[in-house]
Amino acid sequence: MTTLIIAIISIISSALILTAGYHLYKQHLAQSAIINDLQNQLTVLCSGTVSTDERLIVFERALAKLKEQQGSLSSSLAPQHNYDHAIRLAKKGVASTQLVDSCNLSDEEAHLIERMHGDNEHSARH
Repeated sequence: MTTLIIAIISIISSALILTAGYHLYKQHLAQSAIINDLQNQLTVLCSGTVSTDERLIVFERALAKLKEQQGSLSSSLAPQHNYDHAIRLAKKGVASTQLVDSCNLSDEEAHLIERMHGDNEHSARH
């Protein structure tokens, strides 16, 4: 009788161990599938990040080129604006020394603008 009880206990414990092992195996398969899915998502994100970095570099280069072009345009337009302003002032009779101060011109430029565009009476006095 004790042998029968031992046999029944060993069968029950073996069944419990097999059931627990099967559940652990199924859980392992589910977790492996989740890990594989996460690895695939991570791979996609990394490749997306690389292409985003490459596009960002292209945009930064384009922005730098645009800034350089804008700077060259601004520097070429600013003197023209100064000349236009100096011409308007010279037509109003402003002296060449004031043109130098207010329009950031050299003495030669201010004298030339005063002679070409200045008030004839005022220019004749200097």
